[in-house]
Amino acid sequence: MKMPKTICKDCVWRGDDLELLREENPFEKNDFLYACPNCKSIFGLRVACDEPECWNEVTCGTPTPNGYRQTCGKHAPKINREEI
Repeated sequence: MKMPKTICKDCVWRGDDLELLREENPFEKNDFLYACPNCKSIFGLRVACDEPECWNEVTCGTPTPNGYRQTCGKHAPKINREEI
């Protein structure tokens, strides 16, 4: 299984979700806060396109016969609604 990719709009860091800083949310039990491992920002994190080698921000979510895809507009799957 491939790891979801993340980009930080504040410092242009990019990596997979396992690299993010994670801490328990002091305001909500059973919830976590995530931050960029480079600049420590919690506000600049964005999900990156799930297409290999693409680091554009996700703008599309598409159900496909092989599962849900999160992609940038350039890599949005062309699907037939009857296939889902």
